[in-house]
Amino acid sequence: MPRQKYFLTIILIVFALETLSATWFLKIPGWTPILSIIYFLSGISFAFLLLSFPAVRMPWRHWSGWNTHVNHYRLIIIGLIALAMYSWCKYWFDEIPIDISNADMLPIIKVMGDRFVAGHHSQVYDPIPWIWHGTQPIYLPAMWLPYVPAIALGVDMRWITMAGLLFVFSVFLFVYRPNTHRYLSFFTGVLAFLLFWWILADNTPGIISVSEEGVVIAYYVLLVMALISGNPWFIGITASFCMLSRYSLVGWIPAYLLHLALEKKWKSIIIFSITGVLCFILLFLVPVGWKTFIRLADLPGNYILFAGRVWHDSPDVFSSAPGLAIFFGPKRILLLHRTLVTLSFTVPFLFVLLCHWIRHQTLYRTRLWKGPQRKINNISLAALKLSLVIFYCFIDVPYLYLFYTSSFVSLIILVLLIRRDETPDMPTAGSIPG
Repeated sequence: MPRQKYFLTIILIVFALETLSATWFLKIPGWTPILSIIYFLSGISFAFLLLSFPAVRMPWRHWSGWNTHVNHYRLIIIGLIALAMYSWCKYWFDEIPIDISNADMLPIIKVMGDRFVAGHHSQVYDPIPWIWHGTQPIYLPAMWLPYVPAIALGVDMRWITMAGLLFVFSVFLFVYRPNTHRYLSFFTGVLAFLLFWWILADNTPGIISVSEEGVVIAYYVLLVMALISGNPWFIGITASFCMLSRYSLVGWIPAYLLHLALEKKWKSIIIFSITGVLCFILLFLVPVGWKTFIRLADLPGNYILFAGRVWHDSPDVFSSAPGLAIFFGPKRILLLHRTLVTLSFTVPFLFVLLCHWIRHQTLYRTRLWKGPQRKINNISLAALKLSLVIFYCFIDVPYLYLFYTSSFVSLIILVLLIRRDETPDMPTAGSIPG
């Protein structure tokens, strides 16, 4: 077996373990602690294996326009999937209405959107007296702003979640090539089907019916595509959307800036920083103001108290998702939170340092012994994957719907890895090895 195909097989197996341990294997009673470890180790392994592949590239160089039979078939399939999603979503929307008795995320976002539509921008983050005796909204602007049009039009806001998932499926379909490494592509397609079916038809994680995670998943898939494109403006904008929706990207940003600095890509650092500041101003300061930002900056510390309440009121949350909080228990919440914060910042940063040190040593030995050069690639993508695994596995309250952002990131990367191997290496304008 060629070396490249061997590594593709290994990373496919790792992705299968990651996907199944967060989906269908959870139905096996009593297996959650074991599956938590499998999910964690498989995610870490995926990140490290990614370094051994040639730089992942955008498939645009093979793009032959919309007016081709293959793209016509893809559009037809997307239309059929949209109809199926519409049918399933209608069922779940009727079965599970937006109500705090089911989950409080969407009701809180709806109140925030109502306040914003009414022009009460400075009051968006005020406590909501009729939800849990005055709950404090915590959702970042890029999380709730996409729902504002649906709220303003009076339609079910969960259609925005569906739109995000449909976008992710469309990206998968347009980069998926079933005729490249047919067996690997076939099993990748099966795993993708199982993942989508788990979310849409089974609805165990509640992504369709009670959560807002479809928007976040779409952001992170866009970030993957941006990193592969190498366009610093695209990367800066998508990273800003991710960061302004969930804190899960907080540890990756300094690691990515370190990577750019070690690559001496100073222009990319400037562009990344400028787009970050502009997006922060447009998405945060303009809609809700500086005082709200100061108020939200103190909120992450409240997660410790919140986790304690969840342990008391709904302990089954910790035994139904592949998070590591179950090993810490209700008496070590503070330790878990400190571990989360420490590892989120240190692991991706040290990972990037290690990758560049190994790359330097490899280059030195190659020149010394005049052997074949094996370059470490995809450092920024691997660091992103590592950041997501660390953050979600050590999160204070491991709600199940949170774990699929990392899974979809793996899926899109895996499909592009398999597709990339269909042609010999050729330098392209937008591709970068990091």
